[in-house]
Amino acid sequence: MRQTSWAAILLLMLCCPSPTLAQAPAGPPVAFAPVTAVPIPLQSISGRWNALNPGNRTRCPFTEVTGLAVSTRLILVKELDCGQVFQTANVLVNIELSNPADTVQMVTARRVAVKGVFKIAREYRAAFGGYATYMIAEKAGLVAGDPLDRSAPPPPAFTSYMMCQPPEMDALAAQLRSELCVQSTLLENLAATRPALELAVRTPAKLSPGDTVSGDRDAISCRLDPGLSGLHLQAIACARGSYWAWYHAGWNVPSPKTPAPP
Repeated sequence: MRQTSWAAILLLMLCCPSPTLAQAPAGPPVAFAPVTAVPIPLQSISGRWNALNPGNRTRCPFTEVTGLAVSTRLILVKELDCGQVFQTANVLVNIELSNPADTVQMVTARRVAVKGVFKIAREYRAAFGGYATYMIAEKAGLVAGDPLDRSAPPPPAFTSYMMCQPPEMDALAAQLRSELCVQSTLLENLAATRPALELAVRTPAKLSPGDTVSGDRDAISCRLDPGLSGLHLQAIACARGSYWAWYHAGWNVPSPKTPAPP
């Protein structure tokens, strides 16, 4: 008998992992991809939509932009026009850093200058009746930034965006047999927001963008969101009332005057 090749077995396990099965009281089991196998979604220029790999990427005629860091992968640019029709103000740009060590410089609300290969991508959303637009800085690097005070407490978020498939929500998504998209700031202190979030996600409303939104601006509510947050996601989206009011007021406005509230 030939000796077992452990390298071959390990390679087979990595290429063909066993699915993780969602536990549910009834119905067939549902397989969810492991968190590590799911690429980090890109954010649309408004932060409302997600995409794993938007196509039709075309080059933009600039090589450097300046904006406020939103996260280690996003900056908010006050004005940016690369031929997009819908939104040129308060544009979220996905930053794909060449040097991972630069992520420590992407401190919330810090003004940074980023150099890279800038591209625009579009993804048609039938449920929305139009295109979701993405701005991406490939092979990006930081070239300048405001001084940092490491002794100061971290600044609060000044805007927010939808996060689809956040790892913190994997267990709840498995219970519900649905992908979840959650306002980013709700994930910053889950100890405080989880009870209201879990209650809201079990009773999602069926609302279109044009439906009137009312109620407490801080209250967390969820809505059925098939084909909107993510192209391939039959998702439930959850956010505070202030976010839904912002979306309702500006979802069909060519250039929103303000970014999404935190």
